[in-house]
Amino acid sequence: MDKRLRWFDEGAHKLRQVLERLPLDGELPDEEFYACPCCLVAYPRAAVAAGLLTIEDVPPKSVGGRPLLLTCKRCNNTAGSDFDSHAAIRAESDAFVRGQVTGRALSATAHVDGIPLRGTAQWTEGGVQLFGVPKRNDPKVQAAHFEALDAYVESRDPAPNFSFTVHTRFDEARARVSWIRAAYLAAFAALGWVYILREVMDPFRDQLKQPDVNILQTYLLRTPDASPDERRILLVERPDELRCVAVVLGEHTIFLPSLFESRPYEELVEVLASRRESDDRLSIHLDGKAVPWPTRAMYFMD
Repeated sequence: MDKRLRWFDEGAHKLRQVLERLPLDGELPDEEFYACPCCLVAYPRAAVAAGLLTIEDVPPKSVGGRPLLLTCKRCNNTAGSDFDSHAAIRAESDAFVRGQVTGRALSATAHVDGIPLRGTAQWTEGGVQLFGVPKRNDPKVQAAHFEALDAYVESRDPAPNFSFTVHTRFDEARARVSWIRAAYLAAFAALGWVYILREVMDPFRDQLKQPDVNILQTYLLRTPDASPDERRILLVERPDELRCVAVVLGEHTIFLPSLFESRPYEELVEVLASRRESDDRLSIHLDGKAVPWPTRAMYFMD
């Protein structure tokens, strides 16, 4: 509770400072208030004790995130099901394809001579381990599977008719929005209210409110060999046509609108797409000013 109240007070104070510099209709209320950065709904201090303002992990805890700031309970909860769960499954799938030992098992089906065995698969130091789950299999089919497998073992056939399929289900677009949402929140925590309260940032919040509508033409740069713990924010100054805020979250680099310009996000995406090479690689060199990664909402520009 103490942390949430402290974060509320810091955020409310900075928000009032920014709003007092903007042309507003009417007077600001005397009572302190904090706006959820995702939906901009304002909450009084009592909302902390009521559980209406919650601590948000950035990126999501399921992909290695840590507590960073306050968002409202509704935005926090819906993001988990609408976006973050898809990012987590995508990350697990990528790790499996790369042969990474994570300790997590994925649903899988193994086939010997076309006979299926449903269960799980996971990487270990010794290779892939497959386990059948009895309640997922017909006992007769399971017995036939192991009988065919034993026959190959006894014959020492160097090319057995064996294969397995890993089953994952996620929405690629929602997984990408999850990373963009995390970058948006990290940029807010670092740069403050003056960054997100601009018209150019409205489409980001609209996308979070409407997960079934394709509002943002998302663009991410992925570096698979990057450390999953890498966290960086760069105010890109060169090349000029790519002036933006680049947020690095592990293997993902997310490009957000510039802090100092109001260039529409669509223009930034078009420039990035035009630099994509024939093999779908994006090779660019970015120069600019690094912003310290926030350990809580710091509001550097407010």
